[in-house]
Amino acid sequence: MVELGPGDSLGTGLAALLSGVERYVALDAVRYADSTRNLEILDELIALFLNRAPIPDQHEFPLVRPTLPSYAFPTDILTPALLDATLAPSRLDVIRSSIKNPATTPRGSGTVCYLAPWQPSVIESGVVDLVLSQTVMELVPDLAGVYSEMCRWLKPGGVMSHEIDFKSIGITVEWSGHWSCSDALWRLAAGKRRHQINREPHSTHISLMHGLGFRIVCDERTVQPMGITRAQLATRFRHLTDEDLTTSSALIQAVKPN
Repeated sequence: MVELGPGDSLGTGLAALLSGVERYVALDAVRYADSTRNLEILDELIALFLNRAPIPDQHEFPLVRPTLPSYAFPTDILTPALLDATLAPSRLDVIRSSIKNPATTPRGSGTVCYLAPWQPSVIESGVVDLVLSQTVMELVPDLAGVYSEMCRWLKPGGVMSHEIDFKSIGITVEWSGHWSCSDALWRLAAGKRRHQINREPHSTHISLMHGLGFRIVCDERTVQPMGITRAQLATRFRHLTDEDLTTSSALIQAVKPN
């Protein structure tokens, strides 16, 4: 499994390892993760898995989207036999060791590889089962290039899953106000922020995936009122559809063709 932009927590990848993933590769633009904190996160996750704890629901995280049909521990997937193997003390020792001393190349040994910064070429072709990201793809300058690379990484039948935020991250009053800004005005508004959104709408991501032959199996959009009118759109964004203008985020999952 490859995760783009995990930030300071490798928790998603560690949960994947406890669920049976053999190797976790974390790729980030800047080195944020701290091994001491991630060892603490691992221990917290182990306790949750051992206790078959339910997934935190809308009462605990009311703003998290999309919602799930069930927040019960997924015993149909994480069977007792599987958990006996993934939570075996010897395997947990290997994971702990890999967190303390993560591999610096995906071609190396160890269950955890952490690269920051990274280059797409470090991942071999056709070796990855799952690529995922959480509010990262809106920050990627070269979307076409990165989607093409992810396609190359994935095995036939491999899956990519991206939760994408299309909002202006607070730079404009209206959530969609970034689409009213010319490129020059946007550069001024964004200033020298380390991470700047690419302002690409939902339809751009769908088009790029289709162009690479991916079969989209989930496109769960979070919808909000437009916020701005069509008359306010900058010239560059006047092609946006009504669906684009009301999609503030989306969970998009797609399968690479065989």
